[in-house]
Amino acid sequence: MSPASELRSLGFVHLGRPESGVRRYGQLIADEARRRPGLVVLEAEAGRVDESAAKLRQVAADLAAAEVVVMQWNRRGWGRHGRSLVRLLRFRRAYRGALVVTLHDIFERQGLRQRWLQPEAWSLRYLGRVADRVVVHSEVEVERLGGLVPPERIAVVPHFVERRELALGPAEARQRLGLAGRRLVTLLGFVYGRKGHRYAVEAVPDLPDDVVMVYAGGPVAGRSFVYDLALSKARELGLGHRFRITGYLSEDDLETWIAATHLAILPFTDLSASGSLSSWIAAGKPMLVSDLPGFREYERRVPGALRFFAPTEPGPLAAATAR
Repeated sequence: MSPASELRSLGFVHLGRPESGVRRYGQLIADEARRRPGLVVLEAEAGRVDESAAKLRQVAADLAAAEVVVMQWNRRGWGRHGRSLVRLLRFRRAYRGALVVTLHDIFERQGLRQRWLQPEAWSLRYLGRVADRVVVHSEVEVERLGGLVPPERIAVVPHFVERRELALGPAEARQRLGLAGRRLVTLLGFVYGRKGHRYAVEAVPDLPDDVVMVYAGGPVAGRSFVYDLALSKARELGLGHRFRITGYLSEDDLETWIAATHLAILPFTDLSASGSLSSWIAAGKPMLVSDLPGFREYERRVPGALRFFAPTEPGPLAAATAR
């Protein structure tokens, strides 16, 4: 693989739904690469996970001239129940050049089933063999990949913080949203279990009356259980206007909600890397996070940047939010 200083061409595989955070991550890196003088950037759209094998062969052909190809992998982006491994095999057989893979959603795997029998584990083992470099975002993820990916192939590159200049001031943004005079506590991103959406809504009754908790995002396609559970819990608690879920947001609407926010909350029950944390850092908003090793790793880089609470339950979240 060519040293970065000598690299003349770089390819990118884009896969997944347009609204996917992992898909957006890859596009942002490709956009940044295009700003580098003298570097030719090739991009190929692989579509969604249900695309045919012929599509993957075409993607490989489109990127054949690239000295190095960069792609993203996560648990569902390449398919489930063995389809991920099959698709990875097809692509790698068609593209034989240098390959760099960034891994997302790397969580602890324990026992025979999770480390050997699950298709996702075999996908990780395969990538550890055929990728020239495997990129993760934290030392915690390196530990979780022990025995799955050879450590000498792993590089730790902290999640980037994108440039974000908010067009609206906080008061103007809240006015536009019809929330003037309210204090906004916002949980950003797709609504699903590990981010704390299950229990954060239960903290609202213990917050001051002028606080509105916002889930700024919608459900993952085909996985609405936690979304439905949060709405049901809000009705049960009679939260009314004190709680809302925005649904999927355009980039402009997302910026408005970020600008309007007083406090960003990240009450995760588990953490790999966090694009939403990077978005909050870029916006310069105060952040309250659960006490997880991954967040502590961020804290060591910039002491005092995060406020912590524990355990991951409604009461401690409400108490820390109200302070």
